[in-house]
Amino acid sequence: MFNGILAIIFTILGISIGIFYNKFVIKDYPDYKRKFGYFITIIVFLTFILMLFGIISIKSSVNSTIMGYSTDLDHYIKVNFPDNEFVRNGLDLKEINNDLSQINNSVNELKTILPTSTELGVNKLLYELVVDYAIKDLQKRLTVVNYSAKMINSFSDRNNVLTVSSIINGLQTNAKKLVNMVSLIIIGILVLILLIYIIFTLSIVKRERKYKKL
Repeated sequence: MFNGILAIIFTILGISIGIFYNKFVIKDYPDYKRKFGYFITIIVFLTFILMLFGIISIKSSVNSTIMGYSTDLDHYIKVNFPDNEFVRNGLDLKEINNDLSQINNSVNELKTILPTSTELGVNKLLYELVVDYAIKDLQKRLTVVNYSAKMINSFSDRNNVLTVSSIINGLQTNAKKLVNMVSLIIIGILVLILLIYIIFTLSIVKRERKYKKL
């Protein structure tokens, strides 16, 4: 969620860092480059800080939305399919000894009773992120026998029972991990760009200082 006060604070922070960098680095630029260097530096640091703020805010908002959608999805299934065997009792993994066919059948059964994004009244993109992507990922991992037990346990409850709530919780966790991973990748790219700019400016300053010593 956008926070105007935090946005102002981050704006001031970005400008302040830019001014600080100008004072200690860009001041040693060649005369004909200095004014432009001052301006670009402020823009670079301000943009970096604001984009960082934006990514963190969006990540927080998306994760909160995913949690809300997961709760709505769990409620929808339990209210509309109270007599469904899997919804009512779940699947005890201890009793089936990790029989992948039964587990896969339960996941397929869950898919048939899932509402569409329209029925649930949620954003289609985020709904697909929470449900479609995570369900496909779960089914894909089910095909890897040696990893399946560990994978399924992450979708079961404390009693090692696969339930609607435990699966949705697992899907929610996977979706949030995806959001966090994408956020980290974008932040990493931004940091790399900033480092390239810093190295570039320091190289100019180093070259100018050598020139002045001649």
